[in-house]
Amino acid sequence: MPFESTSLPPWVRSFALLRDRTVVRDESGRLQSRSEDGSNHEITCAWPTPEGLPALLGDPNLTEHRGQTRLTFLGAPDEAVVRELTSRGWSLSDRRVLLVALASDVEQVVSLPETATLFEAPMDDYDVVEIADFDAPAGRGRIRFGEGFALLGDPSITATSNVEQFRAAILANLAAMADGQGLPVLFMVTNADTAAGTRAERAAGWSNATQLTTFTKA
Repeated sequence: MPFESTSLPPWVRSFALLRDRTVVRDESGRLQSRSEDGSNHEITCAWPTPEGLPALLGDPNLTEHRGQTRLTFLGAPDEAVVRELTSRGWSLSDRRVLLVALASDVEQVVSLPETATLFEAPMDDYDVVEIADFDAPAGRGRIRFGEGFALLGDPSITATSNVEQFRAAILANLAAMADGQGLPVLFMVTNADTAAGTRAERAAGWSNATQLTTFTKA
């Protein structure tokens, strides 16, 4: 049975661009991207059937790439496919989850310490929010605006104090930016923290939507 293609939701392409990846193919059911330095090639798609897996693994962009290859599947894992990938030398590397929220349901204002300053900067494929504390980088978040939605990047916090406050402030500012653009729906991909592949520790207003499971092979 050939690999069964279904249309991917638009946030999938945004997720590649938000990570500084170059989209090399965007076809029905599969999005292919490469890292900024070209060292790894990734295919994102729905879970294939066990019968359709060989066709996916035989994609020339995977077999001919000299470097790391990645497969990211959307939805609940298929254990038969997991076993087959493992037997073929693929390793489970990431378990993430897409969270969804309405901009009107999440916090949009969070106070900062007097020593901290928040900045916004537009980039080519996304906008950036950064926090500096005592003039040193403390945290960073990204957002990409889509048609009717905004995709937020899970904030990266480098500070060792006020970590949760900085994280909340970045998320609140990103949500306010989306709301200001008239985008009612927010998405964010973050690490799963449960055995079921969902996120239990999440801010108010956010719900689990879709699992993302990534396998890698050198």
